[in-house]
Amino acid sequence: MMRIFDRPRRTRLLVALLLSAALVLVTIDFRTKGEGPLDAIGRGIMAVIGPLQDAVSHALRPVGNFFAGFTQVPSLKGEISRLQRQNALLEQREHQVGDIARENDDLHRLLGLGKRLDLNTTTARVTGVGPSNFEHTVFIDRGSSDGIRKDMPVVAGAGLVGRVVETAGHSARVLLLIDPSSAVAARLASNGETGVLAGDAGDQLRFDLFDPEAAVKLADEVVTSGYQGGVYPAGIPIGTIARLQPRSGSLSRRVWVRPFVDFTSLDYLLVITGERTTR
Repeated sequence: MMRIFDRPRRTRLLVALLLSAALVLVTIDFRTKGEGPLDAIGRGIMAVIGPLQDAVSHALRPVGNFFAGFTQVPSLKGEISRLQRQNALLEQREHQVGDIARENDDLHRLLGLGKRLDLNTTTARVTGVGPSNFEHTVFIDRGSSDGIRKDMPVVAGAGLVGRVVETAGHSARVLLLIDPSSAVAARLASNGETGVLAGDAGDQLRFDLFDPEAAVKLADEVVTSGYQGGVYPAGIPIGTIARLQPRSGSLSRRVWVRPFVDFTSLDYLLVITGERTTR
């Protein structure tokens, strides 16, 4: 029982000793003016803690930078989105400028051909492609109400396209030169050798020259011959000789013509409505 009552007394004694020791250390440090044991202990602690603090700060700096950058992600996403929209708009405008330039070039060539032919013409634009797989046709936005009639020739800026085969009020159907049922009286521009040119459902046209001994060479130009009562006026460009077939002893000589017109990208066309009545 006595030991239990002795514990508070021992505790008070220990606290008194600790306070006395602390007072002595403070007095000594004050009298030594920064050169006492407390100061030495403090410097020792700083010597140990200082490098540790620098190392921890250096190690945590990337983490801080990461979180600082993370807070900027929404603004960066917004900037990227804005730049992407701007780039898409510039690409769209570039395509539009290219389309306008090509359209202007097509119209310039078309008007130039119309002047060279010196014929009455009506400008038309392709509105669609024929639905049949058995013939090559296109539809245009001019018809009987615009003075368009069946069998009128149709040209593009590069040359002959075909002829009108059907009309409605403000539309017409054009049979293309590449169709197998199409036939044109044609001649070599270099020497006047004549023959019949027909479509072959491909990228070249068959040209059967009447004279089996006709002089012909690659790259010779072929134009319409324009005989009396024919559908096509004389001198419309068709294409150039692309391939020669060896003479076979037949009554004609077959060669192959690459057309000037690109039939996959028809747009503006001229319908030849007749010869000029005034000069």
